[in-house]
Amino acid sequence: MNRKDRIKQVARLEEVVERYLPLKRSGSSAKTLVGLCPFHDDRHPSFCVNVKEQYYKCFACGEGGDLFKFVQRIEGCDFRTALKKLSAWYGLPDTEEDYQPVKYPPVRPKRQPALVEPVSQLCIDSLLRSHRMIFDLLETYIPETDILRETYKTFEVGIAPAALPVSYADLCGRIIFPVRNEKGELIAFAGRYQGETEGTDIRKYVNSPDSPVYHKSEILYGLYQALEAIREHHFVYITEGYKDVLAMHAAGFRNTVALCGTALTEQHITLLSQYTHYAIIMLDGDEAGQTNGIRSARLLVEKGFSVGRIVLEPEHDPDSLLGMMGREDFTGYIKRLTRFSRLEVYETDLLRQIKRLLENLHLALTITERKDLFAGMIPLHKRLEKVTQLLAHSPVLKAEWLLD
Repeated sequence: MNRKDRIKQVARLEEVVERYLPLKRSGSSAKTLVGLCPFHDDRHPSFCVNVKEQYYKCFACGEGGDLFKFVQRIEGCDFRTALKKLSAWYGLPDTEEDYQPVKYPPVRPKRQPALVEPVSQLCIDSLLRSHRMIFDLLETYIPETDILRETYKTFEVGIAPAALPVSYADLCGRIIFPVRNEKGELIAFAGRYQGETEGTDIRKYVNSPDSPVYHKSEILYGLYQALEAIREHHFVYITEGYKDVLAMHAAGFRNTVALCGTALTEQHITLLSQYTHYAIIMLDGDEAGQTNGIRSARLLVEKGFSVGRIVLEPEHDPDSLLGMMGREDFTGYIKRLTRFSRLEVYETDLLRQIKRLLENLHLALTITERKDLFAGMIPLHKRLEKVTQLLAHSPVLKAEWLLD
């Protein structure tokens, strides 16, 4: 009997693993232990040890193997060194050479997250109170376009006075968009310059800095005002800026939120997932907007959302289109593109279902099982054909009034 077999007789994988990380039983199963994977940044236990079969597998990063593979990976050593270590741990003689020249890079120890000092409720209350005081100083702002006036009033848009406290001085004289979280708390402001900024060093928008109550990567502008409509329509439009949200709400599409100058983040998606799992991305028509739109759509899909995209004309956004078209034409335009987008999502879902059935085909061992799989595909193919025909005859994305 060689040294490897002697080690297998006395060593237990779970005992060796627990030298490096704690394990606990998974549910009521006595044969599976779980823990945080040491081979990647694991925050939810995905590392599983099968105590009966004596192998391990991480279902997040894919790492897996037996007792010897684990020691090699965790220690960053070759097979011979792993045998020596195991022999020493279990008091076995260090003889024979079962050498297999495979060496893995050492696993770097995880960095401990820096301690974050808790923010006192007193500090939070003080910030919110300061925002409310500034809000009370805003002067009434009336947009030139009649169809926007009621919406701007609903969203409490105003103009900052010429003099404000030092910490709010950047907002002076600007059009102010109050930012509320999904609870309705006033947590920040965005200020838009009223004149032209092209060719100057003046920023078109200034925003409140990050604070204990406001993190731009976690807030979607307009979500508080859109919640009821999102629940009613079961999906959300995601636009780029403050004025885009206001234009969409003014045209009746109140299930609209905005990213407001930042990329879509996982925190945004987590927030949205509390209310819907269907989104339509409609960012600006320029190259940057479309690139961000593709990235945002992919991220949403990865997080389990059904996603559609509305691709606007270059140089346009919902705000500029509403001003150019008027309410009636703009509303019809968005409705047509929304129908088109939803059809595309349905087509993608059908293709996904067919793909799953095809993947199961090699598992079907009997004629009956294979016949059942094909029977399931037939109605899906029929629906897919109808949807594809509808898409082929749907109005093109470029509306006639944009081609004049």
